[in-house]
Amino acid sequence: MSRVILYAGRRFGRFAVLLLAAPVALIFYFWLSLLDTHPHWVLGTAIVMLPLVMLAVAFLIAMLFAGLRRSGIKGVDRSVAPGLWSAWENLVGPRRAARTVLVIDDQLNASVRMERSLFGLARSRVILTVGIPLLAVTDQKAIVAILAHENAHVINKDTNGGLRLAEFDKTFAVAFEYAPPESTISGRLLFTALGWLAKSMEKEHTRLSREAEIAADRQAAESSRAAETAQALLLFAAADIFFDERVYEPLEREVLGAMHPPRPPLERLLEAARELLDRSLLNAYARKAVEQPDKESSHPSWAQRLLALGFAEPPEVEPVAVTALSTLLNVDSSTQLIRDFDKAWTKKVARAYER
Repeated sequence: MSRVILYAGRRFGRFAVLLLAAPVALIFYFWLSLLDTHPHWVLGTAIVMLPLVMLAVAFLIAMLFAGLRRSGIKGVDRSVAPGLWSAWENLVGPRRAARTVLVIDDQLNASVRMERSLFGLARSRVILTVGIPLLAVTDQKAIVAILAHENAHVINKDTNGGLRLAEFDKTFAVAFEYAPPESTISGRLLFTALGWLAKSMEKEHTRLSREAEIAADRQAAESSRAAETAQALLLFAAADIFFDERVYEPLEREVLGAMHPPRPPLERLLEAARELLDRSLLNAYARKAVEQPDKESSHPSWAQRLLALGFAEPPEVEPVAVTALSTLLNVDSSTQLIRDFDKAWTKKVARAYER
C-alpha cells in the first residue's frame, strides 16, 4: 500500500490526496443515503464519520495550498551583491533572474527552492540562498559552478518546492494545521495512520534527493566543465570538515563552559579560512572529506559525487587566491552582513544564558 501511495505522490504531487479523499466521499455518500432507512445506525457511527469527513476536507484544503504559499522572505538587491547577481543572470538569463530572490545567510552552503502562489497559476519565483562562509572559501569560478548546480535543480524541477513528492508531503503538514493532532480527533487519526508511511516517505525523499544531486552535478559539469565543478566540490568539502574542527566544535565547547557569549562564529570562521591558502592543508582536508564513508543522508558522499563527474581519485585542489566574498559582494555590505549575523548569534546565546 505504501508503494502505491508513494508512486501516486511522485506522479501527481499534491493532487495525489484525491486518491485518499475520493473513497471518503463515497463512504460519506453511502452513509448519508442510510439516514432515512437506518437513522439510529447513522447517528451511532457519526462519531467516526464526521472526523473522517473533516479529515478529507482538510486534505482538499491542503491540496489547494500546499507548496503555494509565499514566504515573507526578502533578499538582497544588486547593490549588496553585484557580482553574484551578474553571475546568476549570466547563467540563467534575465527572465529567471528577474524572478529570483537572492538571500545571503551565514551557512557554509548554497541552496535553491521554488515558491508559487495563486494556486500555482502565477509564475514561480526562485529563492536562491548563498552563505558567506561558502563565498569565503571559493573563488568566482567555483561559485559559478555551484550556481550552475543550483540552476540544474530548477531546470529539473527537483528543488524542495517543486519536487512532486515533497509537495505531496506538504499536504499532510497543511492538513495538520486545519486538523491539529493534539486537539482534534481527525488529526489524531491521521497522525496515527501516517506512522506506517513516514519511514517509507523518508527513504523515498532520500533516494530522490541523492539522484537529484548527482544529476545536478553532471549538468553543472556540462556548463562549467568537470574540472571546475570538481574543484568547487572539493573546496566545499575541505572547508566543511576544516570549519567543524577549527571553529564549530571548539566554539560549542566554549559556549557550554562560558558565563558570557564567546567570540561569534563568522568572525572566527573568516579568520580560520586564511589557513586554507596552504595547499598541503587544503588538500589534506579534501582527501579526508573524500575518504569519509557514505551516510544515509539526502546527499551522496563526496567520493560518489566526484566519481559521477569522472574522477575516481580526487584531483589536486588549487588554493583560492581571490575569494568570491571579496569580488562578488560589495565590501561595505558584506562587512555589515557579517557584523549583523554575529550580533544576532551573540544575542541568541546571551538570552540562553539568562534562562
